[in-house]
Amino acid sequence: MKMQMNREQKEKQIRKEAKATLILFAICFVWNVGFAYGLSGTGARLFGLPVWWLISTPGMFIIAVIGVVYLLKKVFVNFDLEDTEEGGDLNA
Repeated sequence: MKMQMNREQKEKQIRKEAKATLILFAICFVWNVGFAYGLSGTGARLFGLPVWWLISTPGMFIIAVIGVVYLLKKVFVNFDLEDTEEGGDLNA
């Protein structure tokens, strides 16, 4: 179901969605880089793979998927991007 919003509400919602997406990206980036560089010197292995890789790469994927599901359910809103106010002519 699409929500009816005025132009200001649409711009505010777009900014909110962009901020939330950037925050999720920053969390994924810090997770991946933090564990990759933080654990790379330990030499620990699990199932023949370095532990830093097992935590940073698949872990970041799991965090990203959970984050996107959260954003889609709680942050993102379905609305029409076109300005269709009553009585307005879009072709003018």
